[in-house]
Amino acid sequence: MALIDDAAIVAAGGFIYVAPADTAKPTSITDPKNPGAGWESIGHTSLDELPEFGRDGDDPEVKGSWQNTKLRQTTPDVTYSVTFQSIQSTSLTYQMYFGAGPAAVQADKSFRIPATPTPQVKALLVILADGTHYLPLYHPRVSLLGSDAVGMEADDFVTFPIKGTFLGSDTIGGAVGEWAQIEAPTEP
Repeated sequence: MALIDDAAIVAAGGFIYVAPADTAKPTSITDPKNPGAGWESIGHTSLDELPEFGRDGDDPEVKGSWQNTKLRQTTPDVTYSVTFQSIQSTSLTYQMYFGAGPAAVQADKSFRIPATPTPQVKALLVILADGTHYLPLYHPRVSLLGSDAVGMEADDFVTFPIKGTFLGSDTIGGAVGEWAQIEAPTEP
């Protein structure tokens, strides 16, 4: 593998967007603040607790035979997710955290919290920004719901922890996401 200096990304900044489920990924991102039509920014997220991508599931297991004790490795059942901390008290944050659709917004602009939350399924785009290098992480179907208690401190922002579980999508052949990669520069 080649040493590609530009492929070493520092998550110095970033942006998180949602769109209706199965929205196509942007074809080219030249401005991380504007990924294209249909994508809505979720707004400010915590600087102290950056998004965390998780993996949950079985570990692979080695199966053997009498003749070969290490014949094959199993394919584990794995679920991938992302958790982020929204710090904006907005309708979009409340919809994702409390599991309610746009109908939860009342005529006086208050937000009605449902007794039974319903995960909000949306397309998710996370763009890592490292100077002029942008790394888009696209997931066409993500089930979003609050994952922990709302955090409050006297000297910091109120945080709404939201977990997104990646779901398979026919849009990308049943896969759960597509992450960009940075290629080695081509020789002139």
